[in-house]
Amino acid sequence: MSQQDQLGVRALELLAEEHMVPLIRSLEAAARRPAELERCLDGISHATVSRRLRRLHDRGLVSRERQPGTPPRSCLPGVPHETRYGLTAAGRRLLEVADEAARWERAWCAEIERRGPAGTLAIKLSADSHMRKITLLLADGPLGSRDLDERTPGLCRSALRRRLRELVLAGLVERRRRGTVPLYELTIAARHLARVAMLAGRWEWQWSRPERPAPGNDLNDLLRMLAPVAHVPEPLAGICRLRVTGCAVDPEIYLAAGAGGILALASAPATPPAAVGHARPEAWCDALFLRDGPITMSGNLPLLAAVIGALSAVLTA
Repeated sequence: MSQQDQLGVRALELLAEEHMVPLIRSLEAAARRPAELERCLDGISHATVSRRLRRLHDRGLVSRERQPGTPPRSCLPGVPHETRYGLTAAGRRLLEVADEAARWERAWCAEIERRGPAGTLAIKLSADSHMRKITLLLADGPLGSRDLDERTPGLCRSALRRRLRELVLAGLVERRRRGTVPLYELTIAARHLARVAMLAGRWEWQWSRPERPAPGNDLNDLLRMLAPVAHVPEPLAGICRLRVTGCAVDPEIYLAAGAGGILALASAPATPPAAVGHARPEAWCDALFLRDGPITMSGNLPLLAAVIGALSAVLTA
C-alpha cells in the first residue's frame, strides 16, 4: 500500500505543513484579510500566508470574498479592494482532527516533548507512513528486530532502527528483551493515537472524495490498534465479524470479546462468528465516532452492539 493510500494521510499531510494549523485556527472565529493573518501569526511571511490560503481555497477548506474598492477622487482618497478568507464547513471539520491531536498530546506527552503548536507532534507522527507501518505491525503483539526487518522491505536496517528509536523516544513503543533478543511493543499511548488517523480518515470520506479512496483494510488495521484498550461487560463473550464493504476488496476483522476485553484475531476463526456487522467505511466511522452509523447486523446483536460501543468509548473518550 502506498503512503497516499493510507487512511487519513492526505488530511494529515495538509495539517502537518508548517504554520497550517495556526493559520486555520486563526480563521475559526471570523473571516480575515491576509495582512491580519500575518500580524497575528508571528514569524510567518506574506508569501507563506498566500501559499497556504491558496492551497486551502483549492481544497475547499476556506472561502474567499472580494470586496471591490473605489478609485481616488479629487477630494477623497480611494478605498483599496479587500479580500477576506473564512473557514468553510469542511475546514471547520478538519480542525477537529487538529483538536484531537492536541488532546492526545496533553494526555500522553510530557510538556518538554511537545514541539511547535498544539497537536503538531501527533499530526506528524500519524502522517509518517513508515511510523504508521511499524506501529501497525506491532498491533497484534511484540515483535523482534528480525521480524520487523522482514516485514518492512521498504526500509533499510539502519533506517528501521532510527525509526524505532524515534518511536521509543515519543513514547509509542517500548523496548525490552527476551533473553538476548530485543523486543518492541506498542504502548497504550500509541494505540490511542490511532484515533487521530481514524478521525482524519472520516474527514476524507465525508469531505475530500479523492479519486482513489483509501482501502477499507486500513480501517481494519486501526481497529486492531484500538481493540486491546477497549472493555466490554464481563458476562459477554463471543466472536464478532466486522466487514468493510464498498471497497475493491472487502476486508474483514474478527474481534473476540471475553473476560471484559477485546482481542483482534489475526485470521478467521475455525468456528462461525456469533455476530456479524457490515457497512461502508464512512458508516463504520459514524458508528464509532457518533454511535449512529447505518450498519447491517445479524446474530448476537447485544454482543455486537457492546463491541462497537466499547470501541466507540475509546475513540470518544
